[in-house]
Amino acid sequence: MRKLSLIFLALINAKALDVDGQLRFGGVRIKNDIGKKSSTLSLGGNLGIKRDLIYGISLDARFYTTNALLGKDSEEMFLDSNNNSYSILGEAYIQTKLGKSILKIGRQIVDTPYADSDDIAMIPNTFQGITFSNNDIKDTTLILNSLNRWAGVDTNRAEEFNRMQNSNEAVLTAGIIYEGVKDTTIQAWHYKLDSKDFNYFEIGYENEQFNLSTQYTTQGNNNSAFGILANVNLDKLILATAYNKTDGVISNGFGGGPFFTSSEDHTIADVNNQEAILIGGEYSINDINLAITHVNFDKGENETDYMTYYTFNKNLSLNLIYSDMYNDGKMVRFFTNYNF
Repeated sequence: MRKLSLIFLALINAKALDVDGQLRFGGVRIKNDIGKKSSTLSLGGNLGIKRDLIYGISLDARFYTTNALLGKDSEEMFLDSNNNSYSILGEAYIQTKLGKSILKIGRQIVDTPYADSDDIAMIPNTFQGITFSNNDIKDTTLILNSLNRWAGVDTNRAEEFNRMQNSNEAVLTAGIIYEGVKDTTIQAWHYKLDSKDFNYFEIGYENEQFNLSTQYTTQGNNNSAFGILANVNLDKLILATAYNKTDGVISNGFGGGPFFTSSEDHTIADVNNQEAILIGGEYSINDINLAITHVNFDKGENETDYMTYYTFNKNLSLNLIYSDMYNDGKMVRFFTNYNF
């Protein structure tokens, strides 16, 4: 923590800073499977500062906050583990660029299949550790991570950085993304955890007319999952379908998970031998996008999500999401975001 504090103080004392941020006004209301209702109305966002030093070295920090309004503070999704407002230095890292390589050390946003920001509430997941990426090989990105702590929406205590494993050993990740074939992306990932090795593979083909992707993952010796996704673009209308099947019990990892049939709340994770089918569509009207997806799970409750996204201008947007989880309850969320 002392090293992170020194980074933050160096940023504050710097003469020339790049500053950006987001003001977020959000609300959530959940009715659970026994009819109990909880809701939170919150004002928050983030403020980031960056200082370029010398020889490709920079210092970065981002402060996140969420603050309950008007006594609406009963839903933990937008708050801390005690249903209180909280603030956190979610990002604080030193970055070094050398040629086509980038090294980050400290608290940072990470987006990989089994460790991701999952920005579904007021404050996303952020991670503490080291990330190295390299693009020396044509059309290829190599990524290495060593992460030992995380904070944010998917953790047990969102307000502080928690150990990612009981042993406090780092989660080690190696990934490769190849885009050398026209309209095609191939990626492979390996995660080293205490008790299991996670492997993830995905191949996707996408052009202006359609997208076809397949995924396969193994977790330990006895758990695996397969998926396929297809989207068709009909000018202002996009039609989508996806399928996932697990053999054994699959985890989402540290975040929302990478699965094609994931809905706003339910996924194929944590259920033995699960199957899911998604159908959906999205229609664009000027600056408004209207979307609906339905996911049928062969075990557990289905989910239908209704989504509206309105972009007022390049800085201001509104998102409204209604999730019908049938016997598991209902959830409504909205976000107004102003970027500066």
